[in-house]
Amino acid sequence: RAIEKRQRVAIFGDYDVDGASSSALLYRFLAHFGVQAEIYIPDRIFEGYGPNPNAIAQLIERGAELIVTVDCGSTSHESLAVAKERGIDVVVIDHHQVGEALPPAHALVNPNREDDLSGQGHLSAAGVVFLVLVALQRVLRERGDGRARTFDLLAMLDLVALSTVCDVVPLKGLNRAYVVKGLVAARHLGNAGLTALLKQAGIGGPVTPYHLGFLVGPRINAGGRIGDAALGSRLLTIDEPGEAERIAKQLDEQ
Repeated sequence: RAIEKRQRVAIFGDYDVDGASSSALLYRFLAHFGVQAEIYIPDRIFEGYGPNPNAIAQLIERGAELIVTVDCGSTSHESLAVAKERGIDVVVIDHHQVGEALPPAHALVNPNREDDLSGQGHLSAAGVVFLVLVALQRVLRERGDGRARTFDLLAMLDLVALSTVCDVVPLKGLNRAYVVKGLVAARHLGNAGLTALLKQAGIGGPVTPYHLGFLVGPRINAGGRIGDAALGSRLLTIDEPGEAERIAKQLDEQ
């Protein structure tokens, strides 16, 4: 509905690689449909993990009509209540453990919900976001949205592979497929930000899991630890090579 009505969407992500990859995945998908999205990554020191009431209120004041939390939000009862009180829908896409009491969200997609029977609790958050986008693309196709046929979701698997390796989730089942196919996507160098970071890390040959886990991931995480937490997610959404190189250099220095 948000896509069809071109609503303003806020994406609230975590400050690690999985959060950055998840945020960039959703941002790129929405951008293809002409939806203006804002990514918000909390400051690790001053805000801590997950949504906080002040940040949620700020996003609403800046015009957010839908808030999607990725890699966080499953236990953010107080923060999501702020959105509910203001009449703003929240969709939570997460993979962290969650108790019996669920937060006040329009939807909570989390394979680690107690009532979930999918058997996919080992996925990274970006792995879960990817499945949500697969389903969303199908719904939009069924509703006759021609743009849904032109978005290459498989090309986004480089971000899913990055998150799967860097979040150190078990390399089994769907996760193994994500990494195998994601490495193929990464080797096509279709993501300007990821390409700039690979170049900055001195990677000249085909991308491997080692490159993602030990050379690319730590550079993205550096922003959340000692710099601007949103740098990593911003880098992964960029299509302009010059800007991508500038941010990649900044993360490399950090």
